[in-house]
Amino acid sequence: MPRRRLGQTALEVSVLGFGAAPLGGMYTPCSDADALDTVRAAITAGISCFDVAPHYGQGLAELRLGRSLANVDAAGCIVATKVGRLLEPADAAPESPMWPEALPFRTVYDVSRDGIHRSVQASRARVGRPRFEILLLHDPDRYAEDEAALRRSVAEAHRTLAALRADGTTDAIGLGVNSPNVCRIALELGHWDCFLLAGAYSVLRQEDAGVLDRCCAAGVSVLIGGPFMSGALAGGTTWRYRPIPAGVATDIVRLRDIGRAHGVPVEAAALQFPLRHPAVAAVVAGMRTAGEVRRNVDALHHPVPAAFWEELAAERIIRTQDLNLAARL
Repeated sequence: MPRRRLGQTALEVSVLGFGAAPLGGMYTPCSDADALDTVRAAITAGISCFDVAPHYGQGLAELRLGRSLANVDAAGCIVATKVGRLLEPADAAPESPMWPEALPFRTVYDVSRDGIHRSVQASRARVGRPRFEILLLHDPDRYAEDEAALRRSVAEAHRTLAALRADGTTDAIGLGVNSPNVCRIALELGHWDCFLLAGAYSVLRQEDAGVLDRCCAAGVSVLIGGPFMSGALAGGTTWRYRPIPAGVATDIVRLRDIGRAHGVPVEAAALQFPLRHPAVAAVVAGMRTAGEVRRNVDALHHPVPAAFWEELAAERIIRTQDLNLAARL
Protein backbone atom coordinates (compact mmCIF):
# COMPACT_ATOMS: atom_id res chain seq x y z
CA MET A 1 0.00 0.00 0.00
CA PRO A 2 1.59 3.32 -1.02
CA ARG A 3 1.98 5.97 1.65
CA ARG A 4 2.14 9.73 1.49
CA ARG A 5 3.48 12.34 3.87
CA LEU A 6 0.91 14.20 5.93
CA GLY A 7 1.45 17.92 5.55
CA GLN A 8 4.81 18.98 6.91
CA THR A 9 4.82 16.37 9.67
CA ALA A 10 6.88 13.18 9.83
CA LEU A 11 3.72 11.06 9.53
CA GLU A 12 3.11 8.95 6.45
CA VAL A 13 -0.40 7.64 5.84
CA SER A 14 -1.59 4.86 3.56
CA VAL A 15 -3.31 6.29 0.49
CA LEU A 16 -6.41 4.31 1.43
CA GLY A 17 -7.64 5.18 4.89
CA PHE A 18 -10.14 3.31 7.04
CA GLY A 19 -13.28 5.22 7.98
CA ALA A 20 -14.55 3.72 11.21
CA ALA A 21 -18.07 5.20 11.28
CA PRO A 22 -19.64 1.86 10.21
CA LEU A 23 -18.11 0.25 13.31
CA GLY A 24 -20.45 2.51 15.27
CA GLY A 25 -23.42 0.85 13.59
CA MET A 26 -23.98 3.55 10.99
CA TYR A 27 -27.44 2.79 9.54
CA THR A 28 -26.86 -0.95 10.07
CA PRO A 29 -25.81 -2.67 13.31
CA CYS A 30 -22.30 -4.04 13.49
CA SER A 31 -20.79 -6.59 15.87
CA ASP A 32 -17.50 -6.76 17.72
CA ALA A 33 -16.59 -9.84 15.67
CA ASP A 34 -17.33 -8.07 12.38
CA ALA A 35 -15.32 -5.06 13.52
CA LEU A 36 -12.32 -7.23 14.35
CA ASP A 37 -12.48 -9.07 11.03
CA THR A 38 -12.70 -5.77 9.15
CA VAL A 39 -9.83 -4.12 10.98
CA ARG A 40 -7.68 -7.24 10.63
CA ALA A 41 -8.34 -7.30 6.86
CA ALA A 42 -7.42 -3.62 6.62
CA ILE A 43 -4.11 -4.07 8.39
CA THR A 44 -3.33 -7.17 6.34
CA ALA A 45 -3.94 -5.08 3.19
CA GLY A 46 -1.48 -2.42 4.35
CA ILE A 47 -3.98 0.21 5.52
CA SER A 48 -2.30 2.18 8.28
CA CYS A 49 -4.57 5.20 8.74
CA PHE A 50 -7.77 4.89 10.80
CA ASP A 51 -10.30 7.70 11.29
CA VAL A 52 -12.87 7.68 14.06
CA ALA A 53 -14.86 10.13 16.20
CA PRO A 54 -16.87 10.19 19.44
CA HIS A 55 -19.90 11.13 17.33
CA TYR A 56 -19.97 7.75 15.55
CA GLY A 57 -22.46 5.74 17.57
CA GLN A 58 -21.93 8.01 20.59
CA GLY A 59 -18.57 6.41 21.38
CA LEU A 60 -19.34 2.94 20.02
CA ALA A 61 -17.05 3.19 16.98
CA GLU A 62 -14.16 4.25 19.19
CA LEU A 63 -14.78 1.30 21.52
CA ARG A 64 -14.94 -1.22 18.69
CA LEU A 65 -11.93 0.19 16.87
CA GLY A 66 -9.93 0.09 20.10
CA ARG A 67 -10.90 -3.51 20.89
CA SER A 68 -10.04 -4.54 17.34
CA LEU A 69 -6.65 -2.83 17.29
CA ALA A 70 -5.82 -4.47 20.62
CA ASN A 71 -6.28 -7.89 19.01
CA VAL A 72 -4.10 -7.40 15.93
CA ASP A 73 -0.56 -6.27 15.23
CA ALA A 74 -1.27 -2.55 15.10
CA ALA A 75 2.35 -1.39 15.13
CA GLY A 76 2.73 1.65 12.91
CA CYS A 77 -0.98 2.42 12.78
CA ILE A 78 -1.99 6.07 12.70
CA VAL A 79 -5.28 6.87 14.40
CA ALA A 80 -7.21 10.11 14.08
CA THR A 81 -10.08 11.06 16.33
CA LYS A 82 -12.08 14.24 16.64
CA VAL A 83 -12.82 16.88 19.24
CA GLY A 84 -15.62 19.39 19.66
CA ARG A 85 -18.50 16.97 20.11
CA LEU A 86 -18.04 16.07 23.76
CA LEU A 87 -20.03 13.11 25.07
CA GLU A 88 -21.74 13.31 28.44
CA PRO A 89 -23.66 10.43 30.13
CA ALA A 90 -27.41 10.36 29.46
CA ASP A 91 -30.33 8.18 30.51
CA ALA A 92 -30.79 7.00 26.93
CA ALA A 93 -29.12 7.24 23.56
CA PRO A 94 -30.38 9.93 21.19
CA GLU A 95 -32.90 8.57 18.70
CA SER A 96 -31.36 8.54 15.24
CA PRO A 97 -31.89 6.23 12.26
CA MET A 98 -28.26 6.83 11.37
CA TRP A 99 -27.04 5.34 14.67
CA PRO A 100 -29.38 2.51 15.73
CA GLU A 101 -26.80 1.13 18.22
CA ALA A 102 -25.80 4.46 19.77
CA LEU A 103 -24.63 4.39 23.37
CA PRO A 104 -26.39 6.43 26.09
CA PHE A 105 -24.53 9.72 25.79
CA ARG A 106 -25.66 13.18 24.81
CA THR A 107 -23.53 15.49 22.67
CA VAL A 108 -22.35 18.84 23.99
CA TYR A 109 -20.44 20.98 21.53
CA ASP A 110 -17.46 22.32 23.45
CA VAL A 111 -14.31 23.77 21.87
CA SER A 112 -12.96 25.29 25.08
CA ARG A 113 -9.56 24.19 26.32
CA ASP A 114 -11.18 22.13 29.06
CA GLY A 115 -13.71 20.61 26.67
CA ILE A 116 -11.07 19.52 24.19
CA HIS A 117 -8.85 18.08 26.91
CA ARG A 118 -11.80 16.14 28.35
CA SER A 119 -12.73 14.87 24.90
CA VAL A 120 -9.20 13.63 24.19
CA GLN A 121 -9.01 11.93 27.59
CA ALA A 122 -12.36 10.19 27.07
CA SER A 123 -11.38 9.05 23.57
CA ARG A 124 -8.12 7.65 24.91
CA ALA A 125 -10.09 5.59 27.40
CA ARG A 126 -12.52 4.28 24.77
CA VAL A 127 -9.89 3.45 22.14
CA GLY A 128 -7.30 2.29 24.67
CA ARG A 129 -4.46 4.30 23.19
CA PRO A 130 -2.07 6.54 25.11
CA ARG A 131 -2.20 9.13 22.31
CA PHE A 132 -3.67 9.92 18.92
CA GLU A 133 -1.41 10.80 16.04
CA ILE A 134 -4.04 13.14 14.58
CA LEU A 135 -6.67 15.31 16.27
CA LEU A 136 -9.40 16.93 14.17
CA LEU A 137 -11.95 19.59 15.06
CA HIS A 138 -15.32 18.08 14.10
CA ASP A 139 -17.93 20.06 12.13
CA PRO A 140 -17.67 23.45 13.85
CA ASP A 141 -19.95 24.98 11.20
CA ARG A 142 -22.89 22.89 12.38
CA TYR A 143 -22.86 24.65 15.73
CA ALA A 144 -22.10 28.23 14.66
CA GLU A 145 -24.93 30.68 14.04
CA ASP A 146 -22.94 32.77 11.56
CA GLU A 147 -19.45 33.15 10.09
CA ALA A 148 -18.25 35.37 12.92
CA ALA A 149 -19.18 32.69 15.46
CA LEU A 150 -17.57 30.05 13.28
CA ARG A 151 -14.34 32.01 13.15
CA ARG A 152 -14.31 32.38 16.93
CA SER A 153 -14.95 28.66 17.39
CA VAL A 154 -12.21 27.57 14.97
CA ALA A 155 -9.71 30.05 16.42
CA GLU A 156 -10.43 28.94 19.99
CA ALA A 157 -10.05 25.27 19.11
CA HIS A 158 -6.87 25.95 17.16
CA ARG A 159 -5.17 27.48 20.19
CA THR A 160 -5.72 24.33 22.24
CA LEU A 161 -4.94 21.92 19.42
CA ALA A 162 -1.75 23.77 18.53
CA ALA A 163 -0.66 23.56 22.18
CA LEU A 164 -1.35 19.80 22.18
CA ARG A 165 0.77 19.47 19.05
CA ALA A 166 3.55 21.55 20.57
CA ASP A 167 3.72 19.48 23.76
CA GLY A 168 3.75 16.18 21.85
CA THR A 169 0.26 15.04 22.82
CA THR A 170 -0.43 14.66 19.09
CA ASP A 171 1.56 14.86 15.88
CA ALA A 172 -0.94 16.59 13.61
CA ILE A 173 -4.01 18.79 13.92
CA GLY A 174 -6.77 19.64 11.52
CA LEU A 175 -10.48 19.69 10.78
CA GLY A 176 -13.01 16.98 9.98
CA VAL A 177 -15.72 18.72 7.92
CA ASN A 178 -18.06 18.48 4.94
CA SER A 179 -17.74 22.13 3.91
CA PRO A 180 -14.73 23.52 2.02
CA ASN A 181 -15.69 26.96 3.32
CA VAL A 182 -14.70 25.92 6.84
CA CYS A 183 -11.29 24.84 5.53
CA ARG A 184 -10.88 28.20 3.79
CA ILE A 185 -11.62 30.05 7.03
CA ALA A 186 -9.30 27.78 9.01
CA LEU A 187 -6.41 28.46 6.63
CA GLU A 188 -6.76 32.15 7.48
CA LEU A 189 -6.71 31.53 11.23
CA GLY A 190 -3.73 29.30 11.94
CA HIS A 191 -1.30 26.60 10.93
CA TRP A 192 -2.89 23.19 10.37
CA ASP A 193 -1.44 19.90 9.15
CA CYS A 194 -4.44 18.34 7.44
CA PHE A 195 -8.12 18.63 6.67
CA LEU A 196 -10.46 15.67 6.37
CA LEU A 197 -12.92 16.97 3.78
CA ALA A 198 -15.91 14.75 3.01
CA GLY A 199 -18.45 14.94 0.20
CA ALA A 200 -16.99 17.93 -1.63
CA TYR A 201 -14.45 16.50 -4.08
CA SER A 202 -15.29 13.36 -6.01
CA VAL A 203 -15.00 11.93 -9.50
CA LEU A 204 -18.58 13.06 -10.15
CA ARG A 205 -18.56 16.48 -8.46
CA GLN A 206 -15.60 18.76 -7.78
CA GLU A 207 -17.03 21.34 -5.37
CA ASP A 208 -14.02 22.16 -3.23
CA ALA A 209 -14.12 25.87 -4.19
CA GLY A 210 -10.37 25.93 -4.79
CA VAL A 211 -9.56 24.74 -1.27
CA LEU A 212 -7.43 21.81 -2.45
CA ASP A 213 -5.22 24.13 -4.47
CA ARG A 214 -4.91 26.48 -1.47
CA CYS A 215 -3.97 23.57 0.77
CA CYS A 216 -1.34 22.47 -1.71
CA ALA A 217 0.21 25.95 -1.67
CA ALA A 218 0.11 26.04 2.13
CA GLY A 219 1.62 22.58 2.65
CA VAL A 220 -1.58 21.26 4.25
CA SER A 221 -2.64 17.74 3.33
CA VAL A 222 -6.22 16.81 2.52
CA LEU A 223 -7.82 13.50 3.41
CA ILE A 224 -10.85 12.97 1.17
CA GLY A 225 -13.64 11.42 3.21
CA GLY A 226 -16.63 9.67 1.68
CA PRO A 227 -15.12 9.08 -1.77
CA PHE A 228 -18.23 7.04 -2.66
CA MET A 229 -20.41 9.99 -1.65
CA SER A 230 -22.14 7.99 1.10
CA GLY A 231 -22.61 5.01 -1.19
CA ALA A 232 -23.90 6.38 -4.50
CA LEU A 233 -20.62 5.62 -6.30
CA ALA A 234 -20.48 2.10 -4.91
CA GLY A 235 -23.92 0.91 -5.95
CA GLY A 236 -25.75 2.43 -2.97
CA THR A 237 -28.94 4.47 -2.84
CA THR A 238 -27.80 7.62 -1.02
CA TRP A 239 -25.82 10.69 -2.04
CA ARG A 240 -24.47 12.79 0.81
CA TYR A 241 -26.70 10.74 3.16
CA ARG A 242 -29.91 11.54 1.27
CA PRO A 243 -31.72 9.87 -1.64
CA ILE A 244 -29.77 10.28 -4.88
CA PRO A 245 -31.05 13.33 -6.82
CA ALA A 246 -32.26 12.67 -10.37
CA GLY A 247 -29.46 14.68 -11.98
CA VAL A 248 -26.81 12.83 -9.99
CA ALA A 249 -28.37 9.47 -10.87
CA THR A 250 -28.18 10.37 -14.57
CA ASP A 251 -24.53 11.32 -14.22
CA ILE A 252 -23.73 8.08 -12.39
CA VAL A 253 -25.18 6.15 -15.34
CA ARG A 254 -22.98 8.19 -17.72
CA LEU A 255 -19.95 7.59 -15.55
CA ARG A 256 -20.66 3.88 -15.37
CA ASP A 257 -21.12 3.65 -19.15
CA ILE A 258 -17.83 5.44 -19.83
CA GLY A 259 -16.09 3.25 -17.29
CA ARG A 260 -17.49 0.10 -18.87
CA ALA A 261 -16.11 1.16 -22.25
CA HIS A 262 -12.64 1.53 -20.74
CA GLY A 263 -12.81 -1.43 -18.37
CA VAL A 264 -12.90 0.83 -15.29
CA PRO A 265 -15.40 0.18 -12.45
CA VAL A 266 -16.95 3.29 -10.94
CA GLU A 267 -15.50 2.27 -7.57
CA ALA A 268 -11.98 2.39 -9.00
CA ALA A 269 -12.60 5.84 -10.45
CA ALA A 270 -14.07 7.05 -7.16
CA LEU A 271 -11.07 5.98 -5.11
CA GLN A 272 -8.35 6.91 -7.57
CA PHE A 273 -9.59 10.28 -8.84
CA PRO A 274 -9.02 12.30 -5.63
CA LEU A 275 -5.52 10.86 -5.28
CA ARG A 276 -4.51 12.55 -8.51
CA HIS A 277 -4.52 15.93 -6.75
CA PRO A 278 -1.16 16.76 -5.15
CA ALA A 279 -2.83 18.05 -1.98
CA VAL A 280 -4.52 14.73 -1.28
CA ALA A 281 -2.68 12.32 1.00
CA ALA A 282 -5.41 9.68 1.27
CA VAL A 283 -8.99 8.74 0.52
CA VAL A 284 -10.83 7.61 3.64
CA ALA A 285 -13.60 5.12 2.91
CA GLY A 286 -16.01 3.71 5.46
CA MET A 287 -15.71 -0.07 5.74
CA ARG A 288 -17.88 -2.50 7.69
CA THR A 289 -16.76 -5.95 6.43
CA ALA A 290 -13.55 -7.68 5.43
CA GLY A 291 -15.08 -8.14 1.98
CA GLU A 292 -15.49 -4.38 1.60
CA VAL A 293 -11.85 -3.90 2.54
CA ARG A 294 -10.70 -6.32 -0.14
CA ARG A 295 -12.99 -4.79 -2.77
CA ASN A 296 -11.70 -1.30 -1.98
CA VAL A 297 -8.09 -2.41 -2.18
CA ASP A 298 -8.76 -4.07 -5.53
CA ALA A 299 -10.46 -0.89 -6.80
CA LEU A 300 -7.57 1.23 -5.60
CA HIS A 301 -5.13 -0.78 -7.70
CA HIS A 302 -7.36 -1.38 -10.73
CA PRO A 303 -5.63 -0.12 -13.92
CA VAL A 304 -7.16 3.12 -15.21
CA PRO A 305 -6.06 4.27 -18.67
CA ALA A 306 -5.41 7.93 -19.41
CA ALA A 307 -8.11 7.79 -22.08
CA PHE A 308 -10.72 7.24 -19.36
CA TRP A 309 -9.84 10.48 -17.58
CA GLU A 310 -9.68 12.27 -20.92
CA GLU A 311 -13.19 11.18 -21.81
CA LEU A 312 -14.49 12.25 -18.39
CA ALA A 313 -13.03 15.69 -19.03
CA ALA A 314 -14.49 15.82 -22.55
CA GLU A 315 -17.88 14.94 -21.08
CA ARG A 316 -17.39 17.60 -18.37
CA ILE A 317 -17.70 15.07 -15.59
CA ILE A 318 -14.30 16.18 -14.30
CA ARG A 319 -12.76 19.59 -14.87
CA THR A 320 -9.98 20.10 -17.40
CA GLN A 321 -7.76 21.35 -14.58
CA ASP A 322 -8.27 18.02 -12.80
CA LEU A 323 -7.43 16.09 -15.96
CA ASN A 324 -4.04 17.77 -16.06
CA LEU A 325 -3.12 16.70 -12.54
CA ALA A 326 -0.37 14.11 -12.39
CA ALA A 327 -1.51 10.73 -11.08
CA ARG A 328 0.83 9.40 -8.40
CA LEU A 329 -0.47 5.90 -7.77
